[in-house]
Amino acid sequence: MKKEIEKMRKFLLAMIFVLAGTNVFAMTFKTGDDTIDLYGSLRAFSVFNYTDRGDRVICGGADRNCSQFLIGLQGNSRAGVRWTHGDFFVNNEWGMGGSDTTPGLSLRLMYGDYKFAGGDSGRIRIGQSASIAQTYSSYDRKLNADNGLLGFGAIGEARRAGINYEIGGFSISAISMRQDVSTLTGASGVFTNSGLSNISFREIMPRIEAAYSVSSVKIAGSFVNSSVVADNITYTSENDTEIVIVDERNTVRNKRYSVNAGHIMFLANPKIGENARLIASGFYSVNGGIYQMVSIGGGFSDNEAVGRSVGALPLLKELNGDKITWNNTTVYGGAVAVVVDKFEAGYGIQSAANDAWDNNQTGMGIYANYKFRVSNNFRITPEFAYLHSGNLRGNKDVKDTRGVQAGVQFRFDI
Repeated sequence: MKKEIEKMRKFLLAMIFVLAGTNVFAMTFKTGDDTIDLYGSLRAFSVFNYTDRGDRVICGGADRNCSQFLIGLQGNSRAGVRWTHGDFFVNNEWGMGGSDTTPGLSLRLMYGDYKFAGGDSGRIRIGQSASIAQTYSSYDRKLNADNGLLGFGAIGEARRAGINYEIGGFSISAISMRQDVSTLTGASGVFTNSGLSNISFREIMPRIEAAYSVSSVKIAGSFVNSSVVADNITYTSENDTEIVIVDERNTVRNKRYSVNAGHIMFLANPKIGENARLIASGFYSVNGGIYQMVSIGGGFSDNEAVGRSVGALPLLKELNGDKITWNNTTVYGGAVAVVVDKFEAGYGIQSAANDAWDNNQTGMGIYANYKFRVSNNFRITPEFAYLHSGNLRGNKDVKDTRGVQAGVQFRFDI
């Protein structure tokens, strides 16, 4: 392990010296009325994590102190092409995908724009693009794959297929749920003692997003109604938390139920003087994990700069005859950051609640970084963060996880 770390350290040092003297120009080509831009961003990190005795499985087990050094290439490294022809614009972008052992490519963006009357009558976008009702990208925290304060007070982004219309400061989108519901199929693990299996969230309508921006303030929201299909529903006795199968009549197959999800948010980003600005945001959500934009926890893991958050999914409440009712998972939070020239410091806090939990799961995060621009295309950003993930799903018998991160991001853009 030490030899591998030393080899990677030498590789990154060599890369720094090479790129420090490089001034790569953007690859732009013009042919007649067409303009083609090729771009890319290579992002690597080197980070030290320390976590206290919490519930997360770190370094091979929970409830133990853990320190680990991680180094690698970020999964949001990407390359793409932009094509402009009059009022038409096309963007196609790919990023790293797959797993640590089997890397691959993943589609990030593929959409086309058309401006009506040169944009005076609005712009329509069709294809896979980023959500408009998010706040995380406004916070430039680096050592969690540039996901800002996701899971610690910010609403995340989901790049999904859909159609968007924008005019002036108003924007509205209708987004397919297929990519989201496919990842939730078989997610019976989140429905503790429910007796459900083969759970499938199916779209019965597009997810609707809307946003309105004026000056440096944006308000936005999202809503979707999903159809839930579950097999093998078994009833429980009134005083028993374990699943009890009485006879074959107590098994129901292919039943459909309805779950709503949505959120509202605001974002303000005013300037302060000549070289400073303030970032402030807040949100309230219900079951936002269904469309993968609302996370709780943050957490840590053995092989990432920061672990994957837990989606804010609804939980089964009760089974009465053929009727299922759900406990909604609500999450609210906010974040604030100050940016002065190349320095940024931010703070976020959020709380998740569900009637099936003992308590709310409340977490917070603090970070600070400074961006050193080595050349026009290469920058190095050292960063420090303190994270408190809270007790998982409000379980009072599970210890909170707290930890610190200290590391550097290396970013090379063309």
